[in-house]
Amino acid sequence: MVHLTICLPTRNRQAYCIKTIAALAEAETRDFEVVVADNSDDPAPLADYLGNRLADPRFRLLSPEASVLPMVANWERALENARGRWISVIGDDDYIDPRLVAVIRRYEVLHRDVDAISWECMSYNWPDNRPVPTLANIPIGQGTGANSTEALANQLFRWSERKRRPSVGVGIYHGAIKRSLMERIRKTYGGRYFEHPNPDWESSCKVIMQARLNIHSQRPFSVLGACAASNSAANLSPDVMKQRIETFEKETAGPISLHRPEFPFSLNNGGASICLSIAMTTSWFCQTYGVSLDGFGVNFAHAAMDECAFSADRDEYDAKAACFRNGFDRWENGRWASHFKPAPFKPPRTINQISGVLDDRLNVREADIGTATPAEFYRFGEHAITPMTSLINGTQVFAL
Repeated sequence: MVHLTICLPTRNRQAYCIKTIAALAEAETRDFEVVVADNSDDPAPLADYLGNRLADPRFRLLSPEASVLPMVANWERALENARGRWISVIGDDDYIDPRLVAVIRRYEVLHRDVDAISWECMSYNWPDNRPVPTLANIPIGQGTGANSTEALANQLFRWSERKRRPSVGVGIYHGAIKRSLMERIRKTYGGRYFEHPNPDWESSCKVIMQARLNIHSQRPFSVLGACAASNSAANLSPDVMKQRIETFEKETAGPISLHRPEFPFSLNNGGASICLSIAMTTSWFCQTYGVSLDGFGVNFAHAAMDECAFSADRDEYDAKAACFRNGFDRWENGRWASHFKPAPFKPPRTINQISGVLDDRLNVREADIGTATPAEFYRFGEHAITPMTSLINGTQVFAL
């Protein structure tokens, strides 16, 4: 029986995807599968690798369709073809530990109602995505506990932390969701697993609202990779951010637009950010499905100020500040504009040169560790965290 399906949507990043597949194929466990949803212009590389070079029955390929699918549609068909009792989605330049299957089984024994599992993620820049000195990081916490639905809702829907990104790690992207919960989501929300052009953050919204019990592990089970061709690479370059957003908008056209008059912020300028993209998704969900947004206006103004503070230079700061200021002036007749008061620009005080522990994460200078893929970095990182065998056999207690 397939206990876990790992969905791997991909578009025109075949070289990275093949390395990710090869790393997953090294796992000895047989009770997982990988569904590769190829949305690339050239189907040959993945078809040849999976059909001729790998030939592993745990891997199934969904070939490109006649025309390019919006990302949300490619995610949708990946889940439609999943056979597992649990489902997870990762990017084609990421990594997830297939031994997670055994951890899920143990969680199911200890927590009968669990239908959503989340964890902290390692982060890693591929060697081709280091235009400046970069740090990879490894969460070093060891506990496990149940997430509070109310706390998660405040963090994601109302941005209660007032940070540039909500710390919510819940959802099917780098998380594991029970099939029964995904079916409940599909039944509740429009007959689809995914609706919005940002399916990862949309999933977070819906899982928070529908999960019976969400268990969160401070120990990481996956790596968020960022290759030069990824959307994550935009974090290191405003020019790349602009290019990625233009491509994203072109390839995600569908019934739900990113641009909505009730939240009139724009991604079509140099000040666009991941912060703004997330807010567009969460506000859409709340307004569409009647979730309270009390406190969101003020909190998001503070989050926007925090985003401005994370600017590499004055030009980036000015572009972000102008983007947010224009949106706040137009949003609800400027109701929240007075709360957006970004501090004057200050050049970054540090360049990512120094390794060390900060906020329960071990930061490692990537130029020094010699790893070439997220899978290699995961194996490197495991030396600093609780051994997987301890979690599986129960010598590590599953409680905070």
